[in-house]
Amino acid sequence: MKLSVFSSIWAIIYLIFGLGLLLIPLTFMKTYGVALDHEGEFMTRILGSSLTAFGLIYRFNRNIPATDRGQANLLLGSFIYNLIDIPVVLMATLNGYMNTLGWIPVGLHLFLAVTFGYFIFKRD
Repeated sequence: MKLSVFSSIWAIIYLIFGLGLLLIPLTFMKTYGVALDHEGEFMTRILGSSLTAFGLIYRFNRNIPATDRGQANLLLGSFIYNLIDIPVVLMATLNGYMNTLGWIPVGLHLFLAVTFGYFIFKRD
């Protein structure tokens, strides 16, 4: 597996979710069966801007090796973020806060955690 390929995949995932949450939060979250009030829309836009920034960071860093300290720290932070978010999104889906499409973010967080973990813990 090549880090540059996965960095591009990560960038696409984060940019899709980030831009969706930033630009059309009500419509984007309605897809998952979540209704937002004004405060929820505000918080969703903040998350969207963060995810958009992460997507751009993965795109800009796609050719930096995992052995680079900055890249290694980015991978580790992303791994931890996704590990923490798996049970959060899983419980929201299981408790009915999101419809059955809530399994998509659960699966994406799992995919992201596994792939970030691969590049952190792989032995050359």
